[in-house]
Amino acid sequence: MARQYGNSLKRRIAAVASLLFLLGIGLITFFVTRILHDDMREMLFKQQLTTVSYIAQDINGKIKLRLDSLQRVALKIPPEYLSQPKQLQDWLEQRHAIHLMFPTGMMVIPPDGGPTIAEAPRLASRPKSFADRDWFIKASTTRQPAISKPLIARATNEASVVIAVPILDSHGKLQAILAGVTPLATPGFLDLIQSSKLGKNGRYQVISPEHDVYVLTSDANPAVSRLPKAGIDESIDLARTGKRGVFIARSDGAEDELIAIAEVPTSNWLLLARQSRDEAFEPVSHSVRNSLLITTLLGIPLLAVLFSALSHLLMPFAKLAEQLREMTDGTRLMEPVSASVMDEVADVANSFNGLQRRILEQEKRLADLAHHDPLTGLPNRLKIIDRLESELLRIRRSGAGLALLFLDLDRFKPVNDDYGHQVGDHLLRQIAQRLQACVRDVDTVARLGGDEFLILLSDSEAPLEAAERVAQHCIDALSIEVRVGDLRLTVGVSIGIVVTMGKDAAGVTAAQLSSFADIAMYRAKSAGRGRYAVYTPD
Repeated sequence: MARQYGNSLKRRIAAVASLLFLLGIGLITFFVTRILHDDMREMLFKQQLTTVSYIAQDINGKIKLRLDSLQRVALKIPPEYLSQPKQLQDWLEQRHAIHLMFPTGMMVIPPDGGPTIAEAPRLASRPKSFADRDWFIKASTTRQPAISKPLIARATNEASVVIAVPILDSHGKLQAILAGVTPLATPGFLDLIQSSKLGKNGRYQVISPEHDVYVLTSDANPAVSRLPKAGIDESIDLARTGKRGVFIARSDGAEDELIAIAEVPTSNWLLLARQSRDEAFEPVSHSVRNSLLITTLLGIPLLAVLFSALSHLLMPFAKLAEQLREMTDGTRLMEPVSASVMDEVADVANSFNGLQRRILEQEKRLADLAHHDPLTGLPNRLKIIDRLESELLRIRRSGAGLALLFLDLDRFKPVNDDYGHQVGDHLLRQIAQRLQACVRDVDTVARLGGDEFLILLSDSEAPLEAAERVAQHCIDALSIEVRVGDLRLTVGVSIGIVVTMGKDAAGVTAAQLSSFADIAMYRAKSAGRGRYAVYTPD
């Protein structure tokens, strides 16, 4: 009957476990794949934005470097050279370092717009007037540095940008304009944008919404060409309206793209990183697909292992029942039952064993309470008398000696009377700690009750010398004031000492030694307290 019930229970557990396993695996797989998808999407967005922001900062730094360098050159131009073209030409040509930043040329242009006062390098194709240039108009009217819109330089027919800095006299009057022209594809400037791709088919675009043109791109869009009209390219439209960061948008090819936009603040340009959504999320799709495949491949053998493991896991039920039945019948002693780990049977068995341990621990605590002082944690009278009896037996055989010190605190009763027992208890705990610090680990400090203590110094070849040394240490330690809250309390101690050697231990008991030490302590008190006395029979 019991075996049939057990088999039925096994089948039911197996069926329920299988259903729960399949349900759990399904739910875990669903949530894990969703979390994985969302986490990887978020990571991809952050990575894209970090990359674009870094490149945009790099471009901005290069533009700002050229602007700052041009301003420093403008400040160093000798004012008299503005009316001496030959000297200014020579001076400008000697600025070799900045020519690397402006390979198309640096020009000093008069306030009326031209022709140039000096230029380096000299180009025959250089325009004779710059009065109609946006950068010249802005620099000359605002008296502030100006960056041109992206343009095709007339002198070189290259996509370029012009940086202009006004040269002013001490009264703020415009003397000239210093302009530097740099091709956008200059090595170390924006040349990497043209040759870089984002992934397999992604692209970078630097645009100027203010001038409605492409500055430079890594795709087929030519430099300094018009941006598409509104409604054709959603990402460009969003960039025009102030959209920044990472988002999904429809491209001019009617394809969803992952777009990241960052600003180049010095020039008011924008850097766009554009990548097909399918290509960008391909690693995410692969990870999710691989997770589903791994889950399926692992789930099938795990289900088979589950069935075979259930039979093994249910065996402890029978073993536990057998052990408990034997204890009930009286054929087995009450003792910890054996159990496997990590299952409900083990939990029951461990709880039973834990109950047994608690009973034993409670018995041990009761024994400790019977042999230790609850206030200080020191051994009590029963414990030290028992220890003293054992030491007497031992020294009778070894021939060594021992000493017993009886300590009674001086001026302790006024502390209790004046400040209460709570302060007195705190004082006793600190005194107990100081006494323990005066003896060896093999020695015993005990509290007899009230303000009385016993110290047993065991296994000593010269017990009297050891006892006198410890007694003096205790007197010195307890003469130091004790702080209890804001109170500063000072007590003393009177100590009685009795010693015995192995040859004399046979004729004395522990109670007698304690009494002798007590007598010696009263002699110390009679002699003026705060001292020790050694017991002598007379």
